[in-house]
Amino acid sequence: MEDKGLHFNNNSKIYDDVRPGYPQDVYEIIAKYKKFDSNSKILEIGAGNGIATQEIYNKWKSKIVVIEPGNDLCKILYKKFQNNDDIIIKNDFYENSNFEYLFDAIISATAFHWPDLSIKYVKSYELLENDGLLILYWNNYGIENEKIGGEIQDVYNKYSMETNDLKCIHEKQMKKIESRKIEIENSNLFDVIEHKLIKNVLVYSSEMYIKLLKTYSDHVKYSNEFFSEIEEIVKRNENKIEVRILINLEIAKKKVKKGGHFI
Repeated sequence: MEDKGLHFNNNSKIYDDVRPGYPQDVYEIIAKYKKFDSNSKILEIGAGNGIATQEIYNKWKSKIVVIEPGNDLCKILYKKFQNNDDIIIKNDFYENSNFEYLFDAIISATAFHWPDLSIKYVKSYELLENDGLLILYWNNYGIENEKIGGEIQDVYNKYSMETNDLKCIHEKQMKKIESRKIEIENSNLFDVIEHKLIKNVLVYSSEMYIKLLKTYSDHVKYSNEFFSEIEEIVKRNENKIEVRILINLEIAKKKVKKGGHFI
């Protein structure tokens, strides 16, 4: 997780400017499976700039321990929650962190793909109460308007080694979403009790859209010319672009263990 996770730290300012939050539907679905309140203890992994942290706290007023490896992102978190004693911030990697108690839920918003696969599920299982939930959700980005999306995809094809069309990109995204569910199940430690997709659409200006693209960890390879060409496409479209966000929500519960075996 360490080298990859620091990408967000290096882009902490623009990350704070343009990364969107999550719709209330996410938290309403979570609440169907477990009731949280001010006595609940929640661990959040990879908090970034605290968007989901704030949403979680606003919803339930629970005690939240926040893990974030990025030093600059933690500065944002410290400032944002400096007057909130219910939110504890730990500047560390999840794999290295130690905790004094068990949690009612472990939540990770667009971040659980970063921790080491050989560690993250075992550690999460051990840190949860027997009735605790592992709650994972991701924002998956696309473009709502197919014409603009096709023009932008042509730019990607120009600067990349492979050529894709919009249908191929969408299929890859759906496979990635499905693979997250399968990964949880393959851990043999959790049962997935909710696998939900929620659609949201946000409008960005050309400037803000380029900032959004620069927060994607796999976009560090692209040149200034790449971003300039995409910016020009958005400017020609009345300087706005509708970004489709597909929220992928996974809720899992601990498997029951008796006599050293899962049942």
